[in-house]
Amino acid sequence: MNIAVATDGSEPAIDAARRSMDLLRPGAHIVLVMVIPEYEDPMEDAGGIEGPGISDKQAEKDWRKATAEGQAALDRTASVLGTEVEVRLVPDDETTGAVIVRVASEMNADVLVIGSSSKGWLSRLFSGSVSDYVAHHAPCPIMLIRHDH
Repeated sequence: MNIAVATDGSEPAIDAARRSMDLLRPGAHIVLVMVIPEYEDPMEDAGGIEGPGISDKQAEKDWRKATAEGQAALDRTASVLGTEVEVRLVPDDETTGAVIVRVASEMNADVLVIGSSSKGWLSRLFSGSVSDYVAHHAPCPIMLIRHDH
């Protein structure tokens, strides 16, 4: 059994990962997925005479920071599972939800685990939510674990 577990290192995501292990088959192949912003070349956004908004050095620093924070989030989540897991730090070349769905599809996941916090309907209307996107586009069954604390 292949299990994709989406995480952002937040308490709801870690709680969802931990709680899912109690419900899923022991010995499954577990892949933790963390989506980070894609590295953006400052020259791509440069326009006309104003030039890029940030320097190459700052873009590289931002990328290293996002990568380190993403790896830390994966490590925090992996530490609570009590089993061996594969970790994937994936650059966000689309929306976060689309990347999670793509990774689940590529790995032929049997189930995709994702946490959900209690975001109000108005907030979801204007900003959407990753869990809503995944629920409607996942290539496999999803386990949506609510976190209302």
